[in-house]
Amino acid sequence: MFLLGLPSAAAREPDGEFDVPAQLHLPDALRLFREHGLDLILAEAAVEGARGDSLLASAAPNPSISGGVGRSFACSSSTGDCSALAWNFGISDGSSVFDSISGKRGLRMNTANLALEVARKGEADARRTLEGMVRQAYLQTVAARQALTTQKEARETLGRLADLIRARYQHGSISEVEVLKIETEKLSADQQVERSERDLDAAKSQLAFMLGARGRVPVFDVDPELPGYLVPAALQGATVDSLLEVARKQRPDLAGAKINRDRAESSVRSSQRLRFPEIEMSAGVSGQGSYSSAINPPTFSFGLSLTPPVFNRFEGEIVKAKADLTAQKAQLAKTEAQVLNDVVTAFTQFKSARSRVERAERELLEHAKHTRDLVQLQYQKGAASLLEYLDAQRILISTKLDYEGDLSDYWLAVVLIGQAVGLEMSP
Repeated sequence: MFLLGLPSAAAREPDGEFDVPAQLHLPDALRLFREHGLDLILAEAAVEGARGDSLLASAAPNPSISGGVGRSFACSSSTGDCSALAWNFGISDGSSVFDSISGKRGLRMNTANLALEVARKGEADARRTLEGMVRQAYLQTVAARQALTTQKEARETLGRLADLIRARYQHGSISEVEVLKIETEKLSADQQVERSERDLDAAKSQLAFMLGARGRVPVFDVDPELPGYLVPAALQGATVDSLLEVARKQRPDLAGAKINRDRAESSVRSSQRLRFPEIEMSAGVSGQGSYSSAINPPTFSFGLSLTPPVFNRFEGEIVKAKADLTAQKAQLAKTEAQVLNDVVTAFTQFKSARSRVERAERELLEHAKHTRDLVQLQYQKGAASLLEYLDAQRILISTKLDYEGDLSDYWLAVVLIGQAVGLEMSP
């Protein structure tokens, strides 16, 4: 049985605007999310609500105290040995004693404490999921910034080439067609830069929203480049089975589903125990006149009141509790299947992205750059056309963007594996 009444931090309230560093790094983003993330505040409030339910379940019924005074018309005020004053005093335990003896209170407390533990696991699972989403949003923002840099570099390269071709055209060494080709390519590069700027602004807006910012999107920058390729130590030699074993131990949603099943079982026992009669103990004293009166001495009494389950057999509560138990068993099976699916999906994405990144670093990037350099040399010597050079340049830029996308997919897959197994995995 879990302990009740332990001190707990009060549920946080959403605060106002907060400062975002001009240069935002991933640890900064996670810290701001933990301090200001609205979804995390909602999860914490749910825990406080469950803690309140737990305190309610642990509370014993308050005693009932009664008393009164009156006048007896059987005595005459002229009679010296008989007082007209009548009085009484009583106290009742409100069924608290038999509530504990019957086990009802203990079962309520156990059920509520299990529900509180489920809420805590739910908060931990919200942290697991949401912090993973923050990591993904940050990586996607970095990838958008890196893509913008690549597009700007391509535009600058084309701009220098366009200046060279215009100069050659003025000297009459090339035709106007080549000038139009390079200017078209330059305009296309301008379009790509604007699209990349739009993508970066959208990624920053999404990241700021996840951090808890409201109102205008704060001005900030993220890291200029994605981390270089490397395999985290936790994933070296990892397999689906090894990751699944870790997930079964670490995933808070799986642990919460098991506790929720136990809570439902406790709820069934608690609802069945409701058929135990409510028994209330009471004691009282009454009298007429003073304690020194010999004619009407104080009268003490003790009583029990019983509320048997004659008409209400609590069948509705029992049926509802059993239905909840069936649902929680199904939810546990569903969660176990979800854990398996998450691990398999994340690991499949990880292997695919790792293969693409390794191939790009080993062959694709070097081949594309070498091809562009050769065609550029041939173009300068007049052995290749401008169209061939532009095609080679376009292939190089496309290969670099594909590599950056694959690297982004790789680190996103690493984060997804961390989410799937319940461990922190960041670049």
